[in-house]
Amino acid sequence: MTYRLSLDPSLHASYKSLPDEARRDLAVCLLDALADPIAHSSAYGVDDGTMRTIAHGRTAGVVLIGDDTVTLVHITCLG
Repeated sequence: MTYRLSLDPSLHASYKSLPDEARRDLAVCLLDALADPIAHSSAYGVDDGTMRTIAHGRTAGVVLIGDDTVTLVHITCLG
């Protein structure tokens, strides 16, 4: 099953303002998570299988996994 990506417009603006390398790293994480969100993410705090962390390089995000969606809820970029 392939999940759909959900992204709030204000968070999309934050994504667009990231440096090119950070956007690329986060995009790769999101694409992987859409194919298999549990396999391509880590627990965010207590592993409830719903809130997960994706990360690559100096960029990380927090996603919420729904029945058929992956919602990006937070972005962190170091640098």
